[in-house]
Amino acid sequence: MSRKRATPIRLCVGCGARDAKEQMLRFSVGEEGRIVFGTGHGRGGYLHPRRQCVQIFSARSGFVRSVGVVLSKAMRQAGVACIEQNGELRS
Repeated sequence: MSRKRATPIRLCVGCGARDAKEQMLRFSVGEEGRIVFGTGHGRGGYLHPRRQCVQIFSARSGFVRSVGVVLSKAMRQAGVACIEQNGELRS
């Protein structure tokens, strides 16, 4: 008897919607308090690679529960600039 494994579901810190982990970008807070995208160590958050979700994320500031720290607006905008430079955004 084979069992299907459940697809991991994560919450987007931009729009607040749930989606499959594979459809999202993972980020964590690295050294010097910078947002680092990709697989990382420790607590992390997830964000849809859509312009709308990224804009919502960058406009806010404050505590991000999934990461466990306060992310300033400047920190978020620097992280978003990294995503845009790498061409990871979808429309």
